[in-house]
Amino acid sequence: MQRGDGLIALDLVDDAIFADLPGDGATLVLCVGGAGDGGGKGGQWLGIVAMPAPTPFGHGANCVCCTPDGAIAAMLADLFRARVTGQRPWFARVMVVVPAALREGTRQALEENRVVVARYRPVWRLSADASGH
Repeated sequence: MQRGDGLIALDLVDDAIFADLPGDGATLVLCVGGAGDGGGKGGQWLGIVAMPAPTPFGHGANCVCCTPDGAIAAMLADLFRARVTGQRPWFARVMVVVPAALREGTRQALEENRVVVARYRPVWRLSADASGH
């Protein structure tokens, strides 16, 4: 999943699709908003990380890290740091699992986040026609 560009493959699926996917042993899964609770088919993922639910005690209404999309980008940054420092196993791919209603908005937000696109290569552009998501 990693090419010569050094970027980590980043995929985005909704929880219904994720439920039928077998793990590949090299993908780290980030579950957002309670999505992906079942762990996918077979559950052979490198790891599954549940993003904490938003708190009412956030920084403020327009805080980037407190908005759902900003929180996903912040979590991806944390996972990247953990990978580089050895706090997490080396992963070649991250799959973000969201409720179906949030998929399109999350995709747009991730594509527009400069930190995310500096470290991750969105693969949904490559696979959208083939996989139907």
